[in-house]
Amino acid sequence: WKPDDKIKSAAEVISILARTVGGDGNLLLDVGPMPDGRIEPRQVEVLKQVGAWMQVNGESIYGTRGGPWKPTATLASTRKGRTIYVHVLKWPDGSVKLPAIPAKIIGAKVLAGGEAEVRQTESAIEISVAPAHRDAMDTVVALQLDSDAMKVPAREVTASASK
Repeated sequence: WKPDDKIKSAAEVISILARTVGGDGNLLLDVGPMPDGRIEPRQVEVLKQVGAWMQVNGESIYGTRGGPWKPTATLASTRKGRTIYVHVLKWPDGSVKLPAIPAKIIGAKVLAGGEAEVRQTESAIEISVAPAHRDAMDTVVALQLDSDAMKVPAREVTASASK
Protein backbone atom coordinates (compact mmCIF):
# COMPACT_ATOMS: atom_id res chain seq x y z
CA TRP A 1 0.00 0.00 0.00
CA LYS A 2 1.24 3.48 -0.91
CA PRO A 3 -0.69 6.59 0.08
CA ASP A 4 -2.05 8.57 -2.88
CA ASP A 5 -0.97 5.79 -5.26
CA LYS A 6 -2.77 5.67 -8.59
CA ILE A 7 -5.22 2.79 -8.53
CA LYS A 8 -6.82 1.01 -11.45
CA SER A 9 -10.39 1.91 -12.31
CA ALA A 10 -13.12 -0.72 -12.37
CA ALA A 11 -13.03 -0.57 -16.19
CA GLU A 12 -9.29 -1.28 -16.19
CA VAL A 13 -9.69 -4.22 -13.78
CA ILE A 14 -12.56 -5.70 -15.83
CA SER A 15 -10.57 -5.29 -19.05
CA ILE A 16 -7.57 -7.05 -17.52
CA LEU A 17 -9.83 -9.81 -16.20
CA ALA A 18 -11.63 -10.38 -19.53
CA ARG A 19 -8.41 -10.38 -21.56
CA THR A 20 -6.67 -12.69 -19.07
CA VAL A 21 -9.50 -15.25 -19.00
CA GLY A 22 -9.92 -14.84 -22.77
CA GLY A 23 -6.26 -15.78 -23.12
CA ASP A 24 -6.93 -18.93 -21.06
CA GLY A 25 -5.23 -17.53 -17.97
CA ASN A 26 -6.29 -16.72 -14.45
CA LEU A 27 -5.98 -13.48 -12.53
CA LEU A 28 -4.87 -12.85 -8.98
CA LEU A 29 -5.92 -9.32 -8.11
CA ASP A 30 -3.65 -7.95 -5.41
CA VAL A 31 -5.13 -5.29 -3.13
CA GLY A 32 -2.66 -4.22 -0.47
CA PRO A 33 -4.07 -3.24 2.92
CA MET A 34 -3.29 0.06 4.62
CA PRO A 35 -0.94 -0.06 7.65
CA ASP A 36 -3.95 -0.50 9.97
CA GLY A 37 -5.20 -3.52 7.97
CA ARG A 38 -8.14 -1.79 6.25
CA ILE A 39 -8.60 -1.72 2.51
CA GLU A 40 -8.38 1.84 1.21
CA PRO A 41 -11.86 3.29 0.48
CA ARG A 42 -10.93 4.03 -3.17
CA GLN A 43 -10.04 0.35 -3.62
CA VAL A 44 -13.24 -0.72 -1.89
CA GLU A 45 -15.27 1.32 -4.39
CA VAL A 46 -13.47 -0.26 -7.36
CA LEU A 47 -13.99 -3.75 -5.92
CA LYS A 48 -17.71 -3.04 -5.40
CA GLN A 49 -18.05 -1.92 -9.03
CA VAL A 50 -16.22 -5.03 -10.28
CA GLY A 51 -18.42 -7.16 -8.01
CA ALA A 52 -21.57 -5.57 -9.42
CA TRP A 53 -20.35 -6.26 -12.96
CA MET A 54 -19.57 -9.88 -12.00
CA GLN A 55 -23.09 -10.33 -10.55
CA VAL A 56 -24.46 -9.71 -14.05
CA ASN A 57 -21.67 -11.12 -16.22
CA GLY A 58 -19.99 -13.74 -14.03
CA GLU A 59 -21.12 -16.67 -16.18
CA SER A 60 -18.78 -15.36 -18.89
CA ILE A 61 -15.82 -15.69 -16.49
CA TYR A 62 -16.43 -18.50 -13.99
CA GLY A 63 -15.71 -22.00 -15.30
CA THR A 64 -14.86 -20.78 -18.80
CA ARG A 65 -11.82 -21.25 -21.00
CA GLY A 66 -10.18 -18.90 -23.44
CA GLY A 67 -12.40 -18.25 -26.41
CA PRO A 68 -11.98 -18.93 -30.04
CA TRP A 69 -11.00 -15.31 -30.72
CA LYS A 70 -7.74 -14.41 -29.02
CA PRO A 71 -7.80 -11.25 -26.89
CA THR A 72 -7.00 -7.83 -28.31
CA ALA A 73 -7.04 -4.36 -26.75
CA THR A 74 -10.72 -3.99 -27.75
CA LEU A 75 -12.21 -7.45 -27.19
CA ALA A 76 -11.84 -10.88 -25.67
CA SER A 77 -13.83 -14.10 -25.80
CA THR A 78 -14.44 -16.98 -23.42
CA ARG A 79 -16.39 -20.20 -23.84
CA LYS A 80 -18.19 -22.95 -21.99
CA GLY A 81 -20.48 -25.71 -23.25
CA ARG A 82 -22.28 -24.49 -26.36
CA THR A 83 -21.74 -20.81 -25.58
CA ILE A 84 -19.12 -18.30 -26.66
CA TYR A 85 -19.01 -15.06 -24.69
CA VAL A 86 -17.73 -12.04 -26.61
CA HIS A 87 -16.39 -9.27 -24.34
CA VAL A 88 -16.51 -5.97 -26.20
CA LEU A 89 -14.24 -3.66 -24.23
CA LYS A 90 -14.27 -0.79 -26.72
CA TRP A 91 -16.97 -0.46 -29.35
CA PRO A 92 -15.83 0.54 -32.80
CA ASP A 93 -18.10 2.71 -34.92
CA GLY A 94 -21.01 0.44 -35.73
CA SER A 95 -20.50 -3.26 -35.22
CA VAL A 96 -17.83 -5.75 -34.20
CA LYS A 97 -16.57 -8.00 -36.99
CA LEU A 98 -14.95 -11.33 -36.17
CA PRO A 99 -13.47 -14.19 -38.21
CA ALA A 100 -15.88 -16.99 -39.11
CA ILE A 101 -16.16 -20.16 -37.02
CA PRO A 102 -17.12 -23.70 -38.07
CA ALA A 103 -20.30 -23.73 -35.98
CA LYS A 104 -23.73 -22.20 -36.45
CA ILE A 105 -24.85 -19.42 -34.10
CA ILE A 106 -28.45 -20.20 -33.12
CA GLY A 107 -29.01 -17.41 -30.60
CA ALA A 108 -27.47 -14.30 -29.08
CA LYS A 109 -28.12 -12.06 -26.09
CA VAL A 110 -26.46 -9.32 -24.09
CA LEU A 111 -25.91 -10.67 -20.57
CA ALA A 112 -26.82 -7.35 -18.96
CA GLY A 113 -30.05 -7.22 -20.97
CA GLY A 114 -30.89 -6.09 -24.43
CA GLU A 115 -30.69 -7.57 -27.86
CA ALA A 116 -27.66 -8.44 -29.90
CA GLU A 117 -27.95 -8.64 -33.66
CA VAL A 118 -25.65 -11.24 -35.16
CA ARG A 119 -25.02 -11.77 -38.83
CA GLN A 120 -23.05 -14.91 -39.67
CA THR A 121 -21.63 -15.68 -43.11
CA GLU A 122 -19.05 -18.18 -44.30
CA SER A 123 -16.35 -15.51 -44.02
CA ALA A 124 -17.25 -13.47 -40.92
CA ILE A 125 -19.48 -12.77 -37.94
CA GLU A 126 -20.84 -9.31 -37.29
CA ILE A 127 -22.27 -8.33 -33.90
CA SER A 128 -24.31 -5.19 -33.26
CA VAL A 129 -25.75 -3.94 -29.98
CA ALA A 130 -27.76 -0.75 -29.62
CA PRO A 131 -25.78 1.94 -27.78
CA ALA A 132 -28.38 1.96 -24.98
CA HIS A 133 -27.53 -1.69 -24.19
CA ARG A 134 -23.74 -1.33 -24.26
CA ASP A 135 -21.71 -1.34 -21.05
CA ALA A 136 -18.91 1.26 -21.14
CA MET A 137 -16.65 -1.16 -19.24
CA ASP A 138 -17.38 -4.45 -21.04
CA THR A 139 -20.47 -5.48 -23.00
CA VAL A 140 -20.78 -9.27 -22.91
CA VAL A 141 -22.65 -10.93 -25.76
CA ALA A 142 -23.45 -14.64 -25.33
CA LEU A 143 -23.53 -16.57 -28.60
CA GLN A 144 -25.38 -19.90 -28.45
CA LEU A 145 -23.97 -22.49 -30.86
CA ASP A 146 -25.39 -25.63 -32.41
CA SER A 147 -22.31 -27.56 -31.21
CA ASP A 148 -19.60 -27.64 -28.55
CA ALA A 149 -17.80 -24.27 -28.32
CA MET A 150 -14.59 -26.00 -27.21
CA LYS A 151 -14.29 -27.64 -30.63
CA VAL A 152 -13.99 -24.25 -32.35
CA PRO A 153 -10.29 -23.61 -33.08
CA ALA A 154 -8.68 -20.46 -31.68
CA ARG A 155 -8.15 -17.60 -34.13
CA GLU A 156 -6.34 -14.29 -34.13
CA VAL A 157 -8.46 -11.17 -34.57
CA THR A 158 -6.79 -8.57 -36.70
CA ALA A 159 -7.26 -4.90 -35.89
CA SER A 160 -9.20 -4.42 -39.10
CA ALA A 161 -11.55 -7.32 -38.27
CA SER A 162 -12.81 -5.71 -35.07
CA LYS A 163 -13.52 -2.31 -36.63
